[in-house]
Amino acid sequence: MPPPQRTAAGHYHFYTYDYVASAPWTLSPAVATANGMQFYSMQRDLQGLAAFGAMQGVPNIQTFRSGATVPDDVGVNRDMTVLSFGGGMGMPAVIITGGIHAREWVAPAIAYLIAEYLVVNYTAAPVGRYQTAIRNLVDNRQLYFVPMLNPNGNWYTVFSGAANSRDWRKNRDTLPTTQAGWLAALRSGVPAAPNPPFANVAPNGANVRYETPLYDLPLPPNAGNSAFTIVPAAVFGVDLNRNATTMYSGYNTFFHGAPDDNNRPTSDSYFGPRRASALETRNIEATIATVGGLVNVDTMIDYHSYAQQILYPTEAYDRGFVNANYTSLGLILQALIATSLSWSWSYQYGLGPPVAQIGYDAVGTLGDHCATQANARAFVVELDPSGNPGFELPENQIMGVFEKNIRAALALIAAAGQASQATARWVRYHAINSAAEREFVDWNVFGRGNRLPV
Repeated sequence: MPPPQRTAAGHYHFYTYDYVASAPWTLSPAVATANGMQFYSMQRDLQGLAAFGAMQGVPNIQTFRSGATVPDDVGVNRDMTVLSFGGGMGMPAVIITGGIHAREWVAPAIAYLIAEYLVVNYTAAPVGRYQTAIRNLVDNRQLYFVPMLNPNGNWYTVFSGAANSRDWRKNRDTLPTTQAGWLAALRSGVPAAPNPPFANVAPNGANVRYETPLYDLPLPPNAGNSAFTIVPAAVFGVDLNRNATTMYSGYNTFFHGAPDDNNRPTSDSYFGPRRASALETRNIEATIATVGGLVNVDTMIDYHSYAQQILYPTEAYDRGFVNANYTSLGLILQALIATSLSWSWSYQYGLGPPVAQIGYDAVGTLGDHCATQANARAFVVELDPSGNPGFELPENQIMGVFEKNIRAALALIAAAGQASQATARWVRYHAINSAAEREFVDWNVFGRGNRLPV
């Protein structure tokens, strides 16, 4: 069966990884521990979308598992599922991800809905401008969607019922509970040496002391070391968006002028005992390497919530990876994320590095890995809202968030393999000078849901 036609706010719901006896585009039974809400199954919808796309003639459409299955803290294994389609190898690659932070429910929904928009509107025999544009995007790009990077964390926020589980951010890794376990996790090799960039990993009574370098400009050198003592206890979770393989992963950042708590295992932003310590991180990094051979990933969005911001990854920005081509695409995304086609003297989403836009740096992120390791123009898009209700966006607002973001997503796909040209101006739309992205300026997607403009 085809995906539903989504033309009203009531046609949009959040996603969980999976639920028993599910089928594509059908809702779960009500879940009392998640405020009685119903959810789509990400697994079933991705599989159903691949089957429907194959019938529609979408080239090379398939789902596959990103790396190994990921066990959670109670022994349940879950896949990190990738949906891919588009032209063959050698075409510019685009990666769109979401859900790396478990509580940010709107992010997986938007990443999935962009894929659905392309598939349901693809036809091998297009009629008119809009169908032709969609076919050209799909046929001339390699597209990879990983809407749920943290399946175990997502499941926990929906089904756990534990106190404060709705606000869980990290994955569900079980961290060491003994001194010996922590020493082994923080050191490797023979003789054992601290995992870079840590220093002075040593017993401290029954606990473990270690130091991490502080991330501060100018780089290098950094501002010194931040010491921390781990008290072994039953603690879960690594922040997958601080655990990626980058030059400065494992560094402690500053939050409002003081060292952050990225090195504290109980912190929401704990970076883990080593780079890529989490299986989820290793899975997605291996997939990215396979997709682009570390040279052919051209554009990338990692969706988050909340703040209404378009962010250049910290390390990429500070190390000079964000060149004119990169910033031009950022200006284009900013111009195209809007609630209507009307003219405006301002933009709804801010644009810049995290420290300028949200007050702190973030290192070891997936965006930084894509930008500095895979040469992608990578963005972190912090979706709605800008304040309350924060992570708990009402589901009747999903449609509006999708519609204000879809043109920018299409432009980012169009930009892959091409130079972007934009000029920073106050009036919306005057910034876009490159033809590939300018195609989407006058697409009236508002109130259309997953249908093309007319």
